[in-house]
Amino acid sequence: MENSGCFTSVTRRPLRLRSASPLFSLMLLAVLSFPGAAAAQEVAGQAGVIAVDAAGPAATLNPLLFGQNVLFAGQGFWNPKTGNWDPEAEALAKKLAPTIIRFPGGGVSDFYFWEDGLGYRTTEAVMGRSPSITLEGSPPWEMVNRARIKAPGSNTWSDPFTFMVLKNRLVGIMGLQGAYPAGSAVRLERRPGQPDWFSHTFGALEFMKSVRSLGAQAIITVNYGTGLTKEGGISPSASLSQKVKRAAAWVAFMNGSPGDNRALGADEEGNDWRTVGYWASRRASLGHPEPFRVLYWEVGNEVYSKDESGFVPADKYGRDFLAFAKEMKAVDPAIKLGAVGLTFPPRGRGDADARAEWNPTVLKLAGEQMDFFILHPYYPGGGQSKGFYKSGNWFTGVMAGTAQAMADLREIRSIMNAAVPGRQVGLALTEYGIWPIASQEARDYSNLARALYDADLLLGMIGEASNLGIILANAWNLHGSNQTAYIGYNWSTGKRSLRPQYYAQELLVKNIQPRILETKVTSPDFATVQVFNVLARAKISVLAALASLSQDKSRLTLFVINRSLTAAVKTTIRIQGFTPKARAAIRTLGGGSAGDHNEDAAPAVVPLEGALDYAAPEFPYTFKAHSLTVLEFQAKN
Repeated sequence: MENSGCFTSVTRRPLRLRSASPLFSLMLLAVLSFPGAAAAQEVAGQAGVIAVDAAGPAATLNPLLFGQNVLFAGQGFWNPKTGNWDPEAEALAKKLAPTIIRFPGGGVSDFYFWEDGLGYRTTEAVMGRSPSITLEGSPPWEMVNRARIKAPGSNTWSDPFTFMVLKNRLVGIMGLQGAYPAGSAVRLERRPGQPDWFSHTFGALEFMKSVRSLGAQAIITVNYGTGLTKEGGISPSASLSQKVKRAAAWVAFMNGSPGDNRALGADEEGNDWRTVGYWASRRASLGHPEPFRVLYWEVGNEVYSKDESGFVPADKYGRDFLAFAKEMKAVDPAIKLGAVGLTFPPRGRGDADARAEWNPTVLKLAGEQMDFFILHPYYPGGGQSKGFYKSGNWFTGVMAGTAQAMADLREIRSIMNAAVPGRQVGLALTEYGIWPIASQEARDYSNLARALYDADLLLGMIGEASNLGIILANAWNLHGSNQTAYIGYNWSTGKRSLRPQYYAQELLVKNIQPRILETKVTSPDFATVQVFNVLARAKISVLAALASLSQDKSRLTLFVINRSLTAAVKTTIRIQGFTPKARAAIRTLGGGSAGDHNEDAAPAVVPLEGALDYAAPEFPYTFKAHSLTVLEFQAKN
């Protein structure tokens, strides 16, 4: 990088008064780059200043910013043989301590049918060689031929067996072994059009079990994109009434009372969605008599994008959202309902729109009925040759990503305020990360640079949560074999790896305190050329910092990110209103380069522990290049 010779001053000040895949068609912008060369380079030796005010007003940390996404089907953390977490996966997830979990995960939500995860009970005993299975109801499974069975009180699902369906009977059964008494549960595997990895051994109930085991809250994304034909096939042309009533029935199942006789009615395809109490009674019969009280719900996922099932123009989505809000909130008026927003560009159009800007259109039509607006800040996100993701330009773009993300969030907040005046609609960042779409390699999605972006964005959200009205955030994603997972899982070996972004969030979660302090940063600058949706900028602060204080004011933690790819930054740290003991703990996440990763047998990016013995109200410290550092101070008696 070339040094700009300038300094940037940034203040993170508490306010005094108060998913699966990004929109690639809008993100594939021209990249003004020089392959293999860094876009800018700071000159070592320039100094910074971090000033922390522990005596002034403090904001209150919102714990719901530490959320995660859980992909449908368990993705290796859920064992269908035991009906529970894999013990290692559960222990690792609990160390990360996510506070709100999103389900069923990104684009999957728009061809996911939650009721398939309930299944049907058998009315008579089933032997391994039984020619048929009789069910308590007639499932719409005409286009399905694989299912699993589980005995009452058991957590163990059988291996898949094949069948044909005749109303309430499964016939032509092959591959089923063992004996199962009457009342056993049968769930289908997947429908045509759903990925091969779909398996309903992990459904709404298993999701809630995993959420509760983590002591977290839930956020659920309902299917906006598709419905079912009368034969059980997936169709984006299904009626709006079917989609809305399916969502309302899900609210009834999660939050309803068995004694609630309010009818949900029939949809245009002729499906009778019965009553609120019917779905609540099904929940109770499956061992959960008390409502789950799920508060947060989303309508669809990135439905502005042609890559999403059932993508639509902004005005249609806005009007349809009103239909969802009316029926879902009729079931439970206490729920909070979110509508899909477009993160980049803030005034951009959806793929189905010729002229209308997505965000203002949706907000003006539906803003009075929405509780939060959903954004997915992936910066950078875009495609080029796979080799570009090893270049200095790409990594500089990742280091500049939070500056772009925060600028876009501020603009979107101004759009929201103008479109829905006098009403505070929250912001929910239900997915975030980086997205090098041309690559399929985990080392490009899950490296030190990604860890620093995620941590940098989290610090930005924490510092500006009140100003921007950010109510929750979910990183993409917790566990799985996909390249983005915080906990990587190898299906062949059963082994897990902790990726750099896991360690970054763990450092924040373990060390953040509830009082967020005003933190001013004066820092050298760096510049970036345009890297997809990260626009060219001449001045971006090399340092980012945030301080927090315990309630009893005995412990102060300072988080600092050095965004430079090459240069350590000598910094003067000044703390007002808190006198630290001389000895302070140091925890650093860094590596030899921003591209370091943990995909090999020996992980390259792990936190390092250390200490210093000269902490004072003012003292020097040098922050390593491309690093996240946590300094923990104890108050001097």
